[in-house]
Amino acid sequence: MNAENELGKKIKELRKAKGFTQQHLAELADIDDKHLSKIENGIHEPTYKTLKKLSEVLDFELSDMDSYKPVQFDSFPANHSAYQKSLKILQAATNDREIENYYDALKLASRLMNKKSK
Repeated sequence: MNAENELGKKIKELRKAKGFTQQHLAELADIDDKHLSKIENGIHEPTYKTLKKLSEVLDFELSDMDSYKPVQFDSFPANHSAYQKSLKILQAATNDREIENYYDALKLASRLMNKKSK
């Protein structure tokens, strides 16, 4: 859970500025409206894929979400070099398919790292 919920607040603010209800935005972004509500309230953190969909509908750049870290791997903290390299890999993607493939590969690598450390 995001204690300060800056990301959720920003999404909610952008949604309201566009005049969208949660249900309408969820439909446009092809996500569940309950999930959107939990994102806005800081209960869930969106995946990179979900955030990308929201950015397209709400017309914002992912880089505008400066406080958001799109991938959080349990095996290392956000300031760890492997985490930083993972972000660079995701940012190098040129299309949604590449993002999904890179993200899946990074999640698998994280799970394998967690198994080896136990």
